[in-house]
Order: sequence, then structure tokens, then C-alpha cells
Amino acid sequence: MTGLRQSELLGLRWRDVDWTVQRIRVRNAFVRGEHSGEGKSDLSTRRSVPMADRLAGELDRWSKRTAYGAEEELVFAHPQSGKTLDRSKVTKRFKEACLTAGVTPVRFHDLRHTFGTRLAATGQPIRSIQEFLGHADVKTTQIYMHYAPSEREVEMVNEAFSSEPTGNNLGNKLRKTGKHSEQENPAQSDFSD
Repeated sequence: MTGLRQSELLGLRWRDVDWTVQRIRVRNAFVRGEHSGEGKSDLSTRRSVPMADRLAGELDRWSKRTAYGAEEELVFAHPQSGKTLDRSKVTKRFKEACLTAGVTPVRFHDLRHTFGTRLAATGQPIRSIQEFLGHADVKTTQIYMHYAPSEREVEMVNEAFSSEPTGNNLGNKLRKTGKHSEQENPAQSDFSD
């Protein structure tokens, strides 16, 4: 529900969870065994993403249960050591969780795509989606735009297929002209001539 990359989630510290404004500040990623403030772009490592109420509630509950809840500690720490989780083990556990839940296993990265797709599908501005995902170039974000609803697309299709067409009244013109002028539905002709 944040669109964060797996490496960003593995590098997330409690200080990065801003409870006051309900945002997650992306400042760090865990890549190739190292915590780093350097990522794909400045936008990708220095951004903030709003937390849905549901996510804020879950993180709050987690912060009260974990043994590693201090500001500098990792949000998703190894339960015995407090160190960074192994990326491959997280991926394996995620796939197992999908199977246990009875859903088709997907790549962990598909969660990020789902975030972008759902925002686009609800008509959110492309610039906001770009910022939340940390894309340096809006062209990268445009892959989600085919899910974005057009302002009038449903109205356009309804108009085109309504029984009382508006605009150019194409349906009425077809009924009044041509060989099948008497028939309501030209598809029912006998095609014998």
C-alpha cells in the first residue's frame, strides 16, 4: 500500500514513519548487502509516500509488538538479531504466503505495480503517482496510464450504443436510408437478393 521497492522496505527505519502527517519518508534502501542513501535517482531515495489509514494502523500495531521499535531500528528487522532481513528469504516467504492465502503467487515487485495501477485506475494525477513511486522520468510512470479512466469514456460508449443515439443520429439515418429502410434491424434481412 506504499509502492515502495523491496530494498526500500528492507531499509525502512522507524524514524522514517511520520505518524503526525501519516507518511513514510523514503531515505534509505538496502541493496547488495549495504544500507545506502543512494538509489536510482534523488527522487527515488528522497521522497515521502502517504500511508493509508489501514497501513498506519497495522504499522502502529507492529511497532508495539516488535522488539526492535526504537527510532534507528529497522521496521522489518530479523526477529532474533534486529539486522536486515535476507531479500531472497523474504521473497520465498512472500510466495509461500500467497499459496497459503489461496492466491496465485506473484512477484514481490508486483505489489509496487499494483499500487501504481490502483492509483491510476482511480484517476489520481500522474505527477503524484510518479512522486510516490520515485520515478525520475514521467515516461516510466506512464505504463500505468492505460488504467486511468477518461473523463467521458463510459458516457462515450453509452452514447454510441444507446437505442436513442444522440449527436449525428447515425442509427436513425441508417433506418431511413438504404435498402433496409423498412426494417428496424438490418441484420434480420434474408440476404436473398
